[in-house]
Amino acid sequence: MTTEHSNGVAPHADADADTNDRLKLFAAGLNAHDQLDSSNDGRDVRAFTSIIIPDGGQASEGVRDVLFAGWSTTVLISRTGKLRSLGHQTVGDSEKQRLDSHSRPVSAFGDHNGLLGFLDLDGGLACCGTTEAAAEGGAAAFTTLTTEASPSLSHIALAGNERITVTFKQAPNGRLCHVVAFSDIDGFMAWYSDHSAKGNYPERHHMLPGRPKQLLANAATFLLLLEGGEVYSWGDPRHQSLGRTTHGGDATPAEEPGVVEALGGLRISKIASGGWMSAALSEDGALYLWGGSPPGAEKFLSRLREAGAGEVTLVELPGDGNEPPDVIDVAVGDAHVVAVTADHRLFVVGDNKNGQLGLDSAQAFFEDWTEVEALQDVQRVVCGPKASFAFVGAGHGNSAPNPNRPAT
Repeated sequence: MTTEHSNGVAPHADADADTNDRLKLFAAGLNAHDQLDSSNDGRDVRAFTSIIIPDGGQASEGVRDVLFAGWSTTVLISRTGKLRSLGHQTVGDSEKQRLDSHSRPVSAFGDHNGLLGFLDLDGGLACCGTTEAAAEGGAAAFTTLTTEASPSLSHIALAGNERITVTFKQAPNGRLCHVVAFSDIDGFMAWYSDHSAKGNYPERHHMLPGRPKQLLANAATFLLLLEGGEVYSWGDPRHQSLGRTTHGGDATPAEEPGVVEALGGLRISKIASGGWMSAALSEDGALYLWGGSPPGAEKFLSRLREAGAGEVTLVELPGDGNEPPDVIDVAVGDAHVVAVTADHRLFVVGDNKNGQLGLDSAQAFFEDWTEVEALQDVQRVVCGPKASFAFVGAGHGNSAPNPNRPAT
């Protein structure tokens, strides 16, 4: 099975639901499977356009969050707590897919075909199952696989090379993070169904001091943020994707979680990852990037090209004064980055072949950070591999409506 990275697209666990219900979702980028806009006949969406959840051909529900954004499918959580999808995969067009407070997703994973599953707030696992309805083009059902004997998990991440990693839920006073890794989904599922069987043991088991806050994967690496602000990386070290050295001295080998030492002394509040690139956002509003372009890419950010192994790049966005603005959110695609400043402006950089920067431009690559002036009051952002999503204050999205879209 060919997979894509799961770049941390999952509901913001600390996001206020009432606040989210007042926001509007806009998106731009790859739309070959109508995963952004079903009225655009598979054409890429090159300017940020409002996203709606279709129901019988009409726009009937607002969007609370983006659960999963992939190559072919976008899965959303509606304001009424249902799973809805756009694109190749159809999920959640029945009342059974309504999410109560206990089944609320906190960590999702998927591949090029769509969403494969998610962990809920209580540490349970729900996976997509094949149903007669799905086989006939209907909705795929998500089934809870958790039993009393199942391990309780807090985070899950699937990399583009099919490797999968999970962390365990901890007691309120727990201070040891258990990380277990598998070579593929089949190995993980065998372990989850019977974790005591000798043949089902995880390929690797790591123990780190702290409590997990985020676990992400990109093309071939994993990134873990602990509540104390420490960032660990491991996996394939090519393209400087680990943000740290892996040879010489006391360096941690690539296949083991090692601290991104260049971020030492900083209290990181959020991480983002996609392709071969990662980002970290500090509590004081500083943004850091590391990694490289996907194999075969002709261009990439000049500052990242200049960075050496074990180095991260401090990003300075254009500002109105002498000081660059603070950053409050960031998301990373395969080869593009989007960031939100403290004054709620949206800046983008990188690959734009599919219009994923939302600038309504045919230019294929933007080397410098550029403001998306068509959107105002941006609150937070999400990226798919070749798409960008922005939540904005109601009434502040200025992009022109699609003339082919049904009236809301």
